[in-house]
Amino acid sequence: MGKVYKSRNINPFEVLGLSPQIVKDLSEENLYKLVKSIYKTLQMIYHPDRGGNSEKALELNLAFEVLNLEKNPESFRRHRKAYIERLSRKSLKNELKEWQGRYRKLSFYNELLKERFWQFLERGFEDLKKSLENEKKTLRLKIFDLVSHINFSDLLRIKKQMFFKEIILSSEILLKRTGWENFYHPVKDYKILGTVKREHLEPWTLLVRDLKEERVFLKDYLKKETFVREVLFYLVPELKTNSYLFIYYPFEAQKVYLEGVILKVEEISYFEFSEFLKNSSLLTNIQD
Repeated sequence: MGKVYKSRNINPFEVLGLSPQIVKDLSEENLYKLVKSIYKTLQMIYHPDRGGNSEKALELNLAFEVLNLEKNPESFRRHRKAYIERLSRKSLKNELKEWQGRYRKLSFYNELLKERFWQFLERGFEDLKKSLENEKKTLRLKIFDLVSHINFSDLLRIKKQMFFKEIILSSEILLKRTGWENFYHPVKDYKILGTVKREHLEPWTLLVRDLKEERVFLKDYLKKETFVREVLFYLVPELKTNSYLFIYYPFEAQKVYLEGVILKVEEISYFEFSEFLKNSSLLTNIQD
């Protein structure tokens, strides 16, 4: 068997400075003539007796030995075949570029799809509110206020109930009360976007930040474009416990509010809803 060339795992044709395309294009005979000519020329430069580099001279000797068509034709042909195969790698690179182009195109379509889905949510998606209307339901949600907890949990005098709030949902109005308030605040124009499982998202990394008195406070909302880009993929149009609740208020078009983590969902009667409504600080405005 012919000797195996092991000089730094470099093909011997490469040592002699020949490209894979030249090695492919030339006939076996002409290629060998070129190999001998290049070898002799380079040895005149690198031979130690001429003040050259002994390591490079040795590398040239090893390369020529395995490419000596007259003494070792099997080795010559094996290394030639291996070197020509590099040309197919270029085709693989071209294929990779093609796939990268497809990926960029699909990414664009993905972004466009998310934007279109947002428009669907903003303008016409009413499944959750419609279900409340159709089934004549009113729901009471107990929610863990994640943002308040992150902002104020280090304060010694803060009470735990401050980190909880309630939201009451009907088909026409939303009532909200935070842990430090006695009254519910009504909102007539709202859209329940849906929920995202806690294990799917770390929403505090996406919230808008505010610097006050050398402290960073999280806002309870994120920008609409951030929601579309980072959250929309995980959103389900359902009210699920142990999930983050997102609500959109059209009068604040560029914001999506993170209400917190839903701990409990219960249906309440019309009488109970009326009592909550009476406990609203803005009842007169609603009637208007």
